[in-house]
Amino acid sequence: MAEDIDRAPHDSARFILDLRDAATAVGARFDESKVRRSIETFDSEIGSSVVQLKTTSRAGDGLYYRFFHSSEQDPLDTARRHGLLRSCDSPIGMLQREILLRLPGAARAGLDFDTGYGLAKCWTFTGLRPISDLFMLETIPEAVPAHAEFFERHAMPRAFFVASDFQHQTMNVYTVVEPGTATADWLRRLVGETGGATEDVPDQARMLAALSAAACLGMTFSWNSPGMHRWSLYGLNVPYLDPQAGRSLPALPERLRIFLKQSPTLSTDPQVNVAWSFGAAAPYTKLEKSYARALPAARARGSILYLPS
Repeated sequence: MAEDIDRAPHDSARFILDLRDAATAVGARFDESKVRRSIETFDSEIGSSVVQLKTTSRAGDGLYYRFFHSSEQDPLDTARRHGLLRSCDSPIGMLQREILLRLPGAARAGLDFDTGYGLAKCWTFTGLRPISDLFMLETIPEAVPAHAEFFERHAMPRAFFVASDFQHQTMNVYTVVEPGTATADWLRRLVGETGGATEDVPDQARMLAALSAAACLGMTFSWNSPGMHRWSLYGLNVPYLDPQAGRSLPALPERLRIFLKQSPTLSTDPQVNVAWSFGAAAPYTKLEKSYARALPAARARGSILYLPS
């Protein structure tokens, strides 16, 4: 039951108000009609799932709300039937279906919405497997197998999660950060090879320390480009809400400090995840905060698949 880990049960009307307050706090767009329609469509899933809020350090970026939910029902079909997603026969629309058909153990894992845009992403758990298993998929961007040597060079042998990003017409591949991999030298080489500079990671020691609980790496590719657009290094369950522990973590940009402090939550002990994003464009930071069904408690009960963004 939600009550054992949340202060109150799910209430769709309150959730809409909380999303509006969070969007207002960080200056993100809020389209109430789109938000309301998404919640009405997926109210049951939202009410029974881990729910997170997310934003970035970039001014004007969206306020995202996502639920992690494994179901036999196809949420993309549901979204299309309710006008949340246009019929999509392109690879981005068929990627999840092919993963489920061809990769044993794969599962649907939920949806992500932007309060100003609408349905942004769908999540797919691939099962923990060699990243080379993704190369055989007909719907995967050619850029993914083209980076096989890059994955090997930077110790990324295993993938576990894929996202289809309808908002940006891209997709994400998530890999495990293998034990002992995340060193200052590894980080410098990765940043340098992807168009960044050493000054993009001025607080390397604290950043690497933030990965101690768990870490993964997400990379963005598209069907229209041979390159990797960006990559993000995720620290999971990072204690930014603990005043004492927070002093030893990398400082958050102002927009994320506001989000951390002012975004509503039902969780009695919200989980916070942070990601540092790099690429040829300027680096930025992402922050996720539990809204409902605190992840550590839910994971301990075995009731969810936890997957990052």
